[in-house]
Amino acid sequence: MRLSASIFLNLVDVFKANGWEIPNGPSGMESRFNRFCERLSILDTKEQQLVIELTRRFTDISGSEYLQLIIKLLNRIHDERNAVFSTAKKFFILPLVAPQDFSRTKSSSFVWYYFRDELVKYNPLFVGKNLVYCDIEKASWVRNLKTDEMVILVDDFIGSGETAVGAVTWIVDTFKIDPKQIVILSIAAQELGIKHILQETGVATYSYYKFTRGISDFYSDEQRKDYLAIMNVIEDKLKVDSEDRLGYNQSEALISLIRTPNNTFPVFWKTKNRSKPAPFPRD
Repeated sequence: MRLSASIFLNLVDVFKANGWEIPNGPSGMESRFNRFCERLSILDTKEQQLVIELTRRFTDISGSEYLQLIIKLLNRIHDERNAVFSTAKKFFILPLVAPQDFSRTKSSSFVWYYFRDELVKYNPLFVGKNLVYCDIEKASWVRNLKTDEMVILVDDFIGSGETAVGAVTWIVDTFKIDPKQIVILSIAAQELGIKHILQETGVATYSYYKFTRGISDFYSDEQRKDYLAIMNVIEDKLKVDSEDRLGYNQSEALISLIRTPNNTFPVFWKTKNRSKPAPFPRD
């Protein structure tokens, strides 16, 4: 199916609004714009319109933005004079990794390295504080925390919160730490994930960006019902696995980072085949 003139122009408008590049000359699938056109071409008009509408609220965060967003988050926490951070004298900083992912390379490790930057070390939030950086192999350093010591788990994105719950539970059970001495800092997070972590572990999550579900929390009842039905048809066409429908655990996220999380609607990342990659592929 070819794109109609109105759909094509709407897509151009969205790309311009989001500051995304539109190729001036011939280009292939290296162009995000071309990948979007390819993805929309397998959908009917109503499906195309929904994807374009959701794309208007899509957040794309590149790796080059991580450090500045971390600094902005720390500045915000400092300005709010959060008691948790002001009373602690020593922070153990670890990447947020669940036990099942210890042997895998996770984006949280990338964020952890940024926390070692001098702009973070000397941020006003940490003035007069002792920062200790521990990778997972040195996680045992957090054993026997004193009352004025805290653990900070860092990541770039919190989706459903399951990974964070697993990471917190492992640390609490393994090293006998009071959950009140743990906080999570993330560049972005879904509200449902923040709530899930707090309910399951009692640990607070602080993020620079905070998002609600892209359809269920944004539209009125009737419109929500229609849009969810349309998305269900789209995901049937893409043969999306049951656990990933509407994004992992039905997170309905609209975000891409260094790697697009599976919490995002699969229409944005699910690859149909090698010749037709997704707009924000995960593989």
